[in-house]
Amino acid sequence: MVIKVFLLAAITATIVSFNVYFLSLPDQSPYFPNLLNSLALGFFLFIGILNRTLRREIFLLKRDSQKLKLAISDYDKESSILTALNEVIEIFGKNPDLSEVLNRIADSAVKLLNVKFLLLQVYSTDEQKFFTRILRGKEEFELNDEVIEEIILQGNSALINNLSNFPKYRNFAEKGYKSFLIAPLKVREENIGLIAALSRERRNFTGKDLGLLTMIAAQASLIVENAHLLEKTKTLSITDGLTNLFNHRHFRERLAEELEEAKNKNFSLSLAMSDIDYFKNYNDLNGHPAGDEVLRQIAKILMRGVKGSDTVARYGGEEFVLIFPDTLKKNALSVCQRLNKSIKEFKFKNEEKQPNKDLTISIGLAAFPVDARDAETLIKRADTALYQSKEKGRNCVTAA
Repeated sequence: MVIKVFLLAAITATIVSFNVYFLSLPDQSPYFPNLLNSLALGFFLFIGILNRTLRREIFLLKRDSQKLKLAISDYDKESSILTALNEVIEIFGKNPDLSEVLNRIADSAVKLLNVKFLLLQVYSTDEQKFFTRILRGKEEFELNDEVIEEIILQGNSALINNLSNFPKYRNFAEKGYKSFLIAPLKVREENIGLIAALSRERRNFTGKDLGLLTMIAAQASLIVENAHLLEKTKTLSITDGLTNLFNHRHFRERLAEELEEAKNKNFSLSLAMSDIDYFKNYNDLNGHPAGDEVLRQIAKILMRGVKGSDTVARYGGEEFVLIFPDTLKKNALSVCQRLNKSIKEFKFKNEEKQPNKDLTISIGLAAFPVDARDAETLIKRADTALYQSKEKGRNCVTAA
């Protein structure tokens, strides 16, 4: 601006000097200074127009510069999110721990959206409850039914910068929150959860912020789906398809793990082998579908009769095996006798046609370290005890 004023002053002084000089000359025509003045006036008009045009161009450039800065900021956020999510996906590929991965997603969302409070929940429609809940912030709170209805069941997103004006979000307002963003988690067309970013300060969340949260929600949903598929695949690989018990291969793995722990901690471990009495006779009389139903029912009775830390598996055919970690043989014997009684008392279809007029099982029991110190020997000792139960007339429990 100073340079511009200086130039204009210099040009004006020059024009005045020329006028004074030409008027002082003898026999000088007065038209020449007038012509010079006209040229000067035209020049000043040109400078004025040019100045106005330049100022407008500068304004437009500044406006475009601001737009570019905002666009760059948005791109930086999106790039940061994509980078963070890509890292999370790589971590999930190496270690498919759903809880750890969702916690990393929550941390990234807090940082990128610049909020102190964030809630990420994955909902189980089968059990009607949240089975994964991640909270960032020091306060615990529950969503009301209206929020669950709108976000989870209807799959709607929400952007609110003044929560006090919305009665259905009173839970948030009562906790002192003023603004929030919520986006649902979706797997295909099913809504499986939500992610919510909350602020105790009045924020001006924008559609771009909601778009970023939706992007995060989409990746979280994909990871949840993949985790479920991996878990399902893993479960299928270790589960007997007929009884839903662990299969023979997984029983071997579990026995090795439990024996190792028993050795390290100096614990006892008991192992029971069981076999359905006269099962071939039952199949021949009633057909294999009826026999399959008996296997399923006995599997349920066995599962209901043991602790959560115990393992029940289908060993093969009509044989079942039970692992009792940190359990003395005498205690495992009591459990097996109770299971034997439960199966005897259960009313199976057409069981009266069995040779002993009832459908029963025989059980053999052995324990570490009193009967064996390795898996193969322990299985053989339990299997020998099982055959002793058969020789005694079946429908009984024998300990090695």
